[in-house]
Amino acid sequence: MTITSKDLKLLLQKSGNRCAFPNCGELLIHADSDNIDEQTVLSNIAHIVAQKGDGPRGHYALPLEERDRENNLLLLCEKHHKIIDDQPQRYTVERLRQFKEDHEKRIEELTGMVSSKQLETIQYVTERLYSNLFEVIEMPAHIYCAPSKLHQSQINEIRQAIVPPKDKNEIYPFIVREGNLYSFQNLKYGGGPFQHVVDTEKSRSIRAYDFWNDPIKTLWFLDLLNQTLNKLTGRKGLMWDKEHKRYYFQPDKPGEIKEVEYRPLNQAKSTKQVVWQPLKKSTNEPHPYWLHRAVNLRFHQVNQSQWCLSIRPEFRVTKNGFEPLDSEKIGGKVTRKKSRMFNYDLLGEINFWRDFLCGSEPRIILSFGKGQQLIVSSNMLQTDVQWPGMPERYAKPFTNVEYQEDLFSWAKLANLKIDADEDEEFLSEEEGEDYDDE
Repeated sequence: MTITSKDLKLLLQKSGNRCAFPNCGELLIHADSDNIDEQTVLSNIAHIVAQKGDGPRGHYALPLEERDRENNLLLLCEKHHKIIDDQPQRYTVERLRQFKEDHEKRIEELTGMVSSKQLETIQYVTERLYSNLFEVIEMPAHIYCAPSKLHQSQINEIRQAIVPPKDKNEIYPFIVREGNLYSFQNLKYGGGPFQHVVDTEKSRSIRAYDFWNDPIKTLWFLDLLNQTLNKLTGRKGLMWDKEHKRYYFQPDKPGEIKEVEYRPLNQAKSTKQVVWQPLKKSTNEPHPYWLHRAVNLRFHQVNQSQWCLSIRPEFRVTKNGFEPLDSEKIGGKVTRKKSRMFNYDLLGEINFWRDFLCGSEPRIILSFGKGQQLIVSSNMLQTDVQWPGMPERYAKPFTNVEYQEDLFSWAKLANLKIDADEDEEFLSEEEGEDYDDE
């Protein structure tokens, strides 16, 4: 048996160039200069249990094939190597193993302290970290339920029977489950959008909070929220990619680039291409495909009563601005595009989408009429972090962090408050069954 290079490396690294004999700690390399030829190795590799049975401590019950392994080796200076081998009765296997364990532990602790001191010299800065999550300030307080006159399979007939609200800003998502239609609209009002679809006299209200405590009905609630997003994005001119569950821009005309005006990270106004045909860098000729900015929007319940909306920028690839590119040809193009998006670029994409969706206002307000609304803050959830920071040449500003309140945005909130008070008044006049799901 011989000592393998791996066992030798382990022994040398764990020993830290010091003799393992207690209170010795002598350096095991003597160097008068940086010239390697003028450096002297003073270390001896000692066996705790000798390689052969007639050596120091060789009678110990350790298989011969284990005696050249790192856990049976001790790195010592010449002096202490001779001492332990000349006095095997005093320096027993157990005692030498303790020497080894204590020494390697001490080296580990000391090198760890050096590492910690080096870290302490690094100057940390406090910076703001922005996320792609946005707080839901207000969720609809109730879900309304009434027996449906049409079956769930007759979804097109239901849509045709809906009477669009007079308020064109009002959104009216719905689902049909187990013979009932569920909506955020108050189905008790006979003149509502579902007046020809449900039996309004048998309608009832259910607290949204009760839905959230039921795993099945939480999914129903999410279906209503997703339909709400479909309405919002549809009114913003976005298309729905059902296969990949994302919304995307489509060109107004075939072969035409599309741009959108928005408020970027550090300017008052700019434009961004949302549909374009990228050019080859080498020849400046167009690639045989089109890129579309896209986004994945999802609501997340973060605890029993709080929700947030996530915005995840995506890309869609088509042959001509309309026809999807073959799936096997998309992955590499999108991956290359995303791989070039560093932190500031990603922040810029998230900022673009939040600005587009909220219209540069402090919040996204989705009204369901009669005091029912969904309100999402347009401020990214954020926290402060301490870290070494980035080189100044790479640091870029983010000045449009928040959108300022103005008379128009304030008036929208004021009108919602009036509607909410009227709806609360209406509910308080009815019987307690309104708050019962059974």
